[in-house]
Amino acid sequence: MLSHIFKSLVIVLAFRAGTVSSQNSTNSLVSRRLTEYLMPAAAETHEFARVPNSNFVLLSQMSDSQLIKIELDPTTEEPIALQSFPMGNNSKSGLHGVWPSAMHPGKMWLSLQSDNKLLLVDPGQNLSTVPSIIKTIDIPEPGNGPHCVFEIGNRVWAGLKVASKQTGQYYVFSADISNSTDQILYQCLNSPVFIKEEPATKLIYVTQDTDSSIMRINVTSGETAQLPIPPNIGSTPVGMTTAYGPLNGVWFSLAGNATGGSGSFGHIASTGELQFFQLKKPQLGTNAGLLHIADASTEVGGPALWLLSTSLLSTNSPDALIRVTFDDAITSITGEEYISMLTQNAMVHRVMPMDATVLVSQLHTFTLTQLMYNNTVAGQWLPAEVTSNTTVYNEAG
Repeated sequence: MLSHIFKSLVIVLAFRAGTVSSQNSTNSLVSRRLTEYLMPAAAETHEFARVPNSNFVLLSQMSDSQLIKIELDPTTEEPIALQSFPMGNNSKSGLHGVWPSAMHPGKMWLSLQSDNKLLLVDPGQNLSTVPSIIKTIDIPEPGNGPHCVFEIGNRVWAGLKVASKQTGQYYVFSADISNSTDQILYQCLNSPVFIKEEPATKLIYVTQDTDSSIMRINVTSGETAQLPIPPNIGSTPVGMTTAYGPLNGVWFSLAGNATGGSGSFGHIASTGELQFFQLKKPQLGTNAGLLHIADASTEVGGPALWLLSTSLLSTNSPDALIRVTFDDAITSITGEEYISMLTQNAMVHRVMPMDATVLVSQLHTFTLTQLMYNNTVAGQWLPAEVTSNTTVYNEAG
């Protein structure tokens, strides 16, 4: 186990509060702050999730199969300390997926991609407590390589990202949590990543990044279908989330390819219809490779999504966190807020909204970044287009 003291780098952008919110005093400033927290050095800092009803976040580092337990300040949600724990048979076990269990409150699902196992663990009440394994599920042949792991209803799901040694095919795995002998493998395309449920129909949707298609699974009948991504829209579906309320349905992001992204993402309604959206802002938006997506809706800001643009597939795509808002009918984008990451070419990987802040993991730089708004909220940050810089440009010219 390793114990680390954080080093942080903070950038603050501030404007007078009177220009944004009348609720603040005229002497206060609003700010949008990014802080980087160094994790233990590793080549692949991957998935993370908050342990429910606690001040802990668990983060996986796949390259050396280490689980990082991060303690948060209960008021500010800032990371304040961490401990590192090896998971699996050895440093090559491939710890990857992290997901909270609803059926076992306080427990977390992990995936060991190289060991071909899923683990249900108790992370412990204290920072220094070694996580204990409660249940182990071995992936049956011909399945191979559990990547992301999710709990949906009474079942645990995993996309098997490694081709089968027996068949050369790819599969999605599902098992009953109470009866892990009730296991199903669904053959899919190359290669499954995120798995989510559509709220109304209870159909399961799976992103398949390499073959640029989304698989639909009817768990009642066992039937599956493929929904290819139109090449003129984008490619490489990766991130996916289930949303409720005005955004109701399944949302997914398109990461693009080695030449960059298209700034495109999509929605799956209860009808199964795919609806696509595209960012319009130049420089950051139109070439964004969107790797991950999360619900950003608030009472104040209305329906919104967090999109994570990454340099993972192409350096033409910026590392940025993007917040998009919609009209009441959720048919068009009404606003785009861009937050460039402090470190570019960091290969930002996942975004997770907290109670009042947002966390972003960076695959390449073993860094966790926190976004915090002071004296304002997400959705009220003034866009650059609020004022014109024409006069400045003319004088400078």
